[in-house]
Formats: sequence, C-alpha cells, structure tokens
Amino acid sequence: MSRAFFCLIVLVVINLVNGRIFDKRKCPEVRAVPHFDLSQMLGDWYVVEYYASAEEALSYSCMRAVFTEDDHVQAEDGSIEWTPGVTMNFTYRFADDPLGENLLGNITWKVDLNEPAHWTHSEITYDGIYNTYVLDTEYKTWMLLLHCAEQREGARYLSAFVLSRKTTLPKNVMAYLRDKLPRYDVDVKYVFPIQHEDCQNKPAKFDYSPILVEVGSKSPKRPGVTYKVAFGH
Repeated sequence: MSRAFFCLIVLVVINLVNGRIFDKRKCPEVRAVPHFDLSQMLGDWYVVEYYASAEEALSYSCMRAVFTEDDHVQAEDGSIEWTPGVTMNFTYRFADDPLGENLLGNITWKVDLNEPAHWTHSEITYDGIYNTYVLDTEYKTWMLLLHCAEQREGARYLSAFVLSRKTTLPKNVMAYLRDKLPRYDVDVKYVFPIQHEDCQNKPAKFDYSPILVEVGSKSPKRPGVTYKVAFGH
C-alpha cells in the first residue's frame, strides 16, 4: 500500500467518524432554528462576516442588509405569486475599490409559515431551489444565515452571513457562530470579516458591470465597457 493511498484512507475514516463527508454538488442537510419568529428579525443588519464558495479572492466592506416582509413573491417566469415572502435589500462595497462606490442588490424568498426559518427562491440558474436557512439568532443582537443552491453543472453555491445589529460583535459570540459553520461544509479559513469603517452615506446604485481580478491580485477593477446584466432577481 502506497503512503499516499494510506493517508487517503485515514482521512476518509476520520471524516466518516466525524460525520463530515460532503458531496460538493449537493447542499448539506440543514436544520433551521426552531420556533423562529420572522417578525423579530426584520429590519436593519450589518454583515460582519461573509463566506461564499465561489468568491475566495474578493473582499467587501460596508455590507448592510435590510429585511422586510412581503405578501407576494415573483415566480421564475415573472408572474406574481400571492404567498408570504421576505426580501433582503443589501448595500456593499468592494474593499479595494478606490472610488468607494456603494452598490446594491436584493433577493426575495418564499416563506412557508409552518417552517419560517427556511426560505426558498427559484431561479433559472439553479436546479430548482435556492435555499436559505436561519441557523441561529438572538434577534436583537446577531443572526447566522446559510444559503445554498445546487446548479445544473458543477459544484453547488454555498454562502454564509454573520449579521449583527451593530458594526461589531464580541469575540465570544463570533467564536460561537463560527463554530457552527464547519458542520455545513463551510471552510472557516475563507470566512472573512466585513469592515464598516469609513462608510460614508453615498447613494447606492445597481452594479451592472463585471468585476475583473487580475492573476496574483486581490484588487477588483472594472473594464471600460459596461454590460447590461440583470442583478438580483
């Protein structure tokens, strides 16, 4: 038996013991927070830490989210479905953007009131459903969200948000929330802090242009040509 093969077997056994074998094409099994009160989590939040499986190079700043409750959602074909929903309007900057532009976006999920901590969003890009789960919350102080969508080809898209009613959270709270993420296959090495310093109140705008990151650099740059690409829905 080669040394490399032996090491592989050891890793597989360790992961089996820990119950942490993940299929990167599939979303992890998630149990959203029980007895969730949607009305208490509405309003303004700061995103203080952020993870996205497809964005390990870019960093953001001044990321905020405002949650509102809806009585309808827009279906995949553009029609309106009269069902409970929740919308997140968010603003952010690219941390290395010398212009300091505030960008914005939004997403609306359908909410099953029998399971209000699990929200769903249909989008053509994904195989069926974009799932969002409230993993835990203290309503007045912090909240932990996990998003996952399986794509028609390639790995799933997985992201997580640590949200706070203020710009920072105590270290013990951050450690508590970060400890929850590995069980959902989130690599905490790529859970990055979001800075909220120097966030002047400039008008935000939708970002329609692609962001390019050169090889060996983490600084985003916009090309001279603007492409009209839908953002959000």
